[in-house]
Amino acid sequence: MQVSTLSMFLDYKCNFECGHCSVGSSPETEYELDDRYIDKALSEADSLESLQLVVFTGGEVTLHFDKLLDAISQASECGYRTRIVTNAWWAHDIERARETIDRLVDAGLDEINTSYDDFHTDYAPPDNIVNFVEASLESDIEQTSVAMIIGDTNPRYDAEAMVKLLERRLGTHPDAYSDELTVLEDTVSPLGRGAQIDVSELTARNDVDSGCSDVISTISVHPDGTVKACCGHAQWYVPDLTLGSLDEQSLPDIVQRSQENLLYWLVHNVGPQQLLERIGVEGDYSGICHACNDLLGEHREKLLEYIRTNKQQLVHEDLFLSETMQRDAQSLVDHEQQVLERLDRISQAADAD
Repeated sequence: MQVSTLSMFLDYKCNFECGHCSVGSSPETEYELDDRYIDKALSEADSLESLQLVVFTGGEVTLHFDKLLDAISQASECGYRTRIVTNAWWAHDIERARETIDRLVDAGLDEINTSYDDFHTDYAPPDNIVNFVEASLESDIEQTSVAMIIGDTNPRYDAEAMVKLLERRLGTHPDAYSDELTVLEDTVSPLGRGAQIDVSELTARNDVDSGCSDVISTISVHPDGTVKACCGHAQWYVPDLTLGSLDEQSLPDIVQRSQENLLYWLVHNVGPQQLLERIGVEGDYSGICHACNDLLGEHREKLLEYIRTNKQQLVHEDLFLSETMQRDAQSLVDHEQQVLERLDRISQAADAD
């Protein structure tokens, strides 16, 4: 459970106001990340030897285009891969799409992600995404991803529909670009503006019954300087996913403290839904974030009591002997002393409690 990705929310503001947005972004939601937090996070990230990727997201990151270019350049010069997440509003014609992506690549961008689905149709046509993909594939961008968020049993725009649109433009099936392009589906999480969406008839597109690979391995920096334990939908709604503040601690100190927290290890190795089942809670969840929000929200006290009662067994069986730990065997060999020291601190903390 080492940090591999650092995600920065440049602003919660977005020029769209999609009905499923867990951030609650809109044209009126202005909360910009101060440059000092970007500088502090990137300068201190040098101590995180496992960090590989820096992601800039929002809100809509390209609304602060010059700031975004500077941040990409800064992260790239530090030796990290870079990615942005954008709604591609600017790709309304192919030439504008090419120009924008070329400037991003010149700044040092390696990867670019977008999404399009029934929630986005009020704000942009699908042609934006087709322009976005065509321009990206023509450029030096190494990885392009299009996510389709499914919120209905009969969606108009799903992965199949997007593949057909792309095939028509590209003149070949997108599989021909499988090393560079990913089109995927995910199920909506009923959080934030999407809290009222009925997901009872929807099928989870990810493995909701497994551990969360993102917790602590992906951390996020927010406009108020807080650092959160993931970049998922639940992070705004459950206090346990807030690790600390850059105003009060260094990024390495925040990360180290999180890696000594048994709760995060359990979410990572066991997974929210499995933990819910262990404490006697049954439910149908649209994804891991949905289950995590339920676990660390409504059922938090029940979970903490379960951990207090079974902490030694949990450390032994769910950490030391877990399948996740076995899958990460090579990483353990490569970082043996560092990992053993962290696990020893977790065990000592459990004894102290």
